[in-house]
Amino acid sequence: MYELIKSSFQAYASAAAFSGLWILLAVYGTFKNTKNIENKKMKTVLRFSIGSVLICFWIWFFVCVNLYPISLAYYEYNHDFAEEKIGVIDGIEQDGKDRIYLNIDNAEYTMVDSSVSPAFIIGKDIDEGDTVKIKFGVRSKYIFDIYELNTRP
Repeated sequence: MYELIKSSFQAYASAAAFSGLWILLAVYGTFKNTKNIENKKMKTVLRFSIGSVLICFWIWFFVCVNLYPISLAYYEYNHDFAEEKIGVIDGIEQDGKDRIYLNIDNAEYTMVDSSVSPAFIIGKDIDEGDTVKIKFGVRSKYIFDIYELNTRP
């Protein structure tokens, strides 16, 4: 699991840095393209509004939604801020990206997934109704290790 968390963290950090560079270039282009506007108030409003919208979108989407949760999980894994729990899987939901959301005893946990080399095959190795033991990050709720405790006949 560590390699999946590490590679996901590196991918999101690279995407945030790359997109941040493009956002800064777009803001710079806005400043450059509005320098010929003679109305000082209009120029200021355009620069401020376009720059604010782009930067706020970048902070919200690339940093808060994508980078922060995986970086918190990466930090917790490296510094061993983890808890263990035994519970029954109530639901499994996979989004289109690289995350699987497991609902265990009415608490939602996240697991990093890889289509190239999956750690577990959801639906084959682990399925709804199975009793599992998980090791997860205290604040991030990312699963570091998961073990099936019961076997089906």
